[in-house]
Amino acid sequence: MNYSSEKKPRELFKERNQRVEVAISLKEPDRVPITPMVTFFPSQVKGMSKKEAMYDPEKFAQTAIDVLSPLNWDQVPPLIAVFSGELFDALGMRVYKWPGAAAEEQRLQEHQPFQFVEGEYMKADEYEMVLSDPTGFAIRKLIPRHFSNFKGFSGFPSFGGIFNTSTSQFLLPLFFGTPDGQGLLKSIQNTINLFFKLIGSSNKYMQNMKKLGYPLQFFNAVQAPYDSVSEFLRGMTGTMLDMYRRPEELKKLLDIMVEPSIQSAVDLAKLAPSNNIVFIPLHRGAEGFMNFEQFETFYWPSLTAIMEGLIKNNLIPMPFFEGKYTDRFSYLSEFAKKHKGKLIYWFDQSDIIKGKDVFGDYACIRGNVPASLLITGRPQQVEDYVKKSIEGCAEGGGYIVDGGVSGIPDEAKLENVKAMTDAVFKYGWYRK
Repeated sequence: MNYSSEKKPRELFKERNQRVEVAISLKEPDRVPITPMVTFFPSQVKGMSKKEAMYDPEKFAQTAIDVLSPLNWDQVPPLIAVFSGELFDALGMRVYKWPGAAAEEQRLQEHQPFQFVEGEYMKADEYEMVLSDPTGFAIRKLIPRHFSNFKGFSGFPSFGGIFNTSTSQFLLPLFFGTPDGQGLLKSIQNTINLFFKLIGSSNKYMQNMKKLGYPLQFFNAVQAPYDSVSEFLRGMTGTMLDMYRRPEELKKLLDIMVEPSIQSAVDLAKLAPSNNIVFIPLHRGAEGFMNFEQFETFYWPSLTAIMEGLIKNNLIPMPFFEGKYTDRFSYLSEFAKKHKGKLIYWFDQSDIIKGKDVFGDYACIRGNVPASLLITGRPQQVEDYVKKSIEGCAEGGGYIVDGGVSGIPDEAKLENVKAMTDAVFKYGWYRK
């Protein structure tokens, strides 16, 4: 399909953004928007290894521009899903393995995607320590366990030593003056330089895409408290056991994570005030991970508290329901009815047509072209699926087309991604 337009990029930028905003507000734009997310898909199309993508962010950014700009999507994805290998090396990252890592124990082959490393980074007997002094625990225990090059933080002075200047004026210089403290300062400076190198590449990508008339989908992200505990503190096994062995302590920990999560999103939003969507990747509340009682007790309350806080601050929560959530639609509907036109529900494997029937009058629905179809299917099959989804979800507005599994899978066929896009331009018009 020919996507050429006589409109200027500035006009297209405004038109595309408006199309998405109208869909979120549950009204009918001129056409169903399409806003796919990607990870390594652009590098895969160009034959770039995943190691190269992670260690040459500037080249990856240009590759993303080259691959994504001809597709004429309404909003383009941020590049935050591809981490910096250099930054990981500088941190001494322990919670991931990735291609080309400097440390052999973290290293994967150059064409393999990065992998999360499950671990018990907080012990079961450390709840009291975390609940009584969460910041102190994060500095002296968690950071050294997550990042081997930041082990020096384990000796950081306690609250008792730094809450007044009488002692902090001595303890802080003494801490940073030790060999461990000096090494820590060097590691911090190195990571700062590499972080801004990564941000520079990302900004270049965003500015170039803006010049071509493409707005960014989102800039901001938070996690559900249960997922944070399960992934970065207790591990999945530990957290599941805690639901039985330490339920009250677990609930207290989830509760104290709510306000800092809201505040971090609000602070980050100030850096990009024109973009108010907050991505919330959900991992362990899906069907199969916990029963309804556990979902009601441990997962949903702290997640909805965060979403409430975001909405109060004029931000738009966009939870990505990874896996299947069809059996949990009643919870989603109840929350959506309280916040009509103020959130996006992005689905992976859930039945979005049923979702449209259940809460489509209250929440914008995004998704869910299957990854398997984009990787192994034929273009006609992709077109048929998108057509069916539009017919089932588009009426009345509030529908955005995207793939499942966080958008476009790395191994997706380019012709299938084009077929998905073409189908939107073929069947998605409300009016021209």
